[in-house]
Amino acid sequence: MVSNYGNLGGGAAAVFRDIARALREKRPDLDLIAVYPWKGSLAAECARYGVRNKVAWIPCWAFPERWRTPRIEALIAALPRCALLLLGIMQAVMLLGRLRPTMVLSNTMIIPSHAIAAKLLGIPHYWMVHEFGRDDHRLRFLLGYRRTIRLIGWLSEAVICNSQAVEKALLAIDPEMRTHVVYPVIDAPPGTPPERHPGEPLKVALVGRFAPTKGQHLAVRAIALARNAGVDIDLTLVGAGNHKPIRALARRLGVADLVTIHGPTRDVGRYWRAAHVGLMCSDCEAFGCVTAEAMRAGLPVCGTNSGGTAEIIEPGVNGLLSPAGDAKSLAANLMALESDEDLRRRLAFGAVATAQRFQRDHRYGDALGAILGLC
Repeated sequence: MVSNYGNLGGGAAAVFRDIARALREKRPDLDLIAVYPWKGSLAAECARYGVRNKVAWIPCWAFPERWRTPRIEALIAALPRCALLLLGIMQAVMLLGRLRPTMVLSNTMIIPSHAIAAKLLGIPHYWMVHEFGRDDHRLRFLLGYRRTIRLIGWLSEAVICNSQAVEKALLAIDPEMRTHVVYPVIDAPPGTPPERHPGEPLKVALVGRFAPTKGQHLAVRAIALARNAGVDIDLTLVGAGNHKPIRALARRLGVADLVTIHGPTRDVGRYWRAAHVGLMCSDCEAFGCVTAEAMRAGLPVCGTNSGGTAEIIEPGVNGLLSPAGDAKSLAANLMALESDEDLRRRLAFGAVATAQRFQRDHRYGDALGAILGLC
């Protein structure tokens, strides 16, 4: 099992840990070996389940779009990246040649070295894809996006997607790709829909890394529109990254007193417990574990009608949807929940009920085992 990250913190790292745990529970006889670029909290967590850890050079074939440069300069800049990728492939060939595993599993679409090495050595390879790559993380690929997707299919026995939306995006480029959808596990404890006392302002929470694609700016604009309509809604934002642009936007729109910002935390539950509604404002979220976490905590979620979010939120049952980037529609949904407590409570109970399909049970290990040919 190959990870692009050594620490817990993101959704892909959590899925990596959950795969290790599920496979260990399903097949305790397996010798699971995890390869990381460095040993951190993810390695320590997987070791608890009896996974052997190794550290290796794991280069990426993607980089942030903000590094956009003129074509000639981009070609020149790509040369050292290609050289590093070749070194990573050579190291992966030596590692897999020494271990001779039954199969190799790569986590996220950005790390190709062990997939290529497995192909060269004739070892079955499976790819876990948790992202769109271009539309959600704004990544550029050394070999181009469409060529990269086709290579992912060619290098893999099967591609395991975390949502139907991701599967659809991959198949649109490579219809011959062998795909499966396995939703992530949400281990957060079930909560009780919180009470909202008479006269108490509606409190909403958005959890996620601060980035333009995550939609914190959209949430602030929606809160400003609600205030202009005479409705004050308290917004809590939680996550890593640069908070300054969002603070400046809140001051410019006159809602700084309604917006509270917190840094990253391991205890997201306390923010859910302090809220009445969850938010998912990403432009294009592949799945959105925080959406399911908020629902499991007893919150209806106002989400963006794009990506995998539409597979989690059923409007009028467990939350409300609005078009991507549409602050007016988001504000309208929030004001509807603010003015109709019966509706909010009904959606909250619906959220708890429907979030159960993402909880851990034996079927998660069964699904992975069947795909990997282990049961």
